[in-house]
Amino acid sequence: MGDITKEFNIKGMICSNCIKILAIEFKEIDAEIIDIKLGKIVLRYNPEKVSNSTIEKIINNNRFEVIGVREDILAEQVKKLIIEYVWSTDLQDNLSDYITNRMNRNYDYLSKVFSKIFNKTVRQYTILLKVERTKELIEDGQINFSDIAYSLGYQNSSALSRQFKNVTGINLSEYKNHENSKRIPIDKI
Repeated sequence: MGDITKEFNIKGMICSNCIKILAIEFKEIDAEIIDIKLGKIVLRYNPEKVSNSTIEKIINNNRFEVIGVREDILAEQVKKLIIEYVWSTDLQDNLSDYITNRMNRNYDYLSKVFSKIFNKTVRQYTILLKVERTKELIEDGQINFSDIAYSLGYQNSSALSRQFKNVTGINLSEYKNHENSKRIPIDKI
């Protein structure tokens, strides 16, 4: 029997380190990576040497999960886009347009699927990500609160501060002066 090529959609694969970890592990079992990106890996392997259960075990042992249901895949794609939006854009664009343009699907449908799979709305998830991004930018110390607010799409630092306090229970200054970071890893949000 010859090599086969198979695509795996993976839940929880949200950063470049996730890609690196899986790339190393699949190389160790002689599974050739044809394509790897956030949320997806395409492998070529000999099924006589490497079983699907071995592949799934590697994925699960790294705290990821193979997903197959179409709605799960869509929700993961939306999640990845929200993360990309919060970390990589100027947030002056509308999030729903950002998602719709990249997925070429109806935003209302995608939003409902996201809420169903993750038990929170796109808006709630985006706010949580913005709070974590704010924490990161505060700890980095390179820009002031007003610039952080603007970079995250807020009208002013007061709006950001209110939302930050609603989520964390403390204001921006208190967080900045707190010695111990209380950041939440993105994959735990």
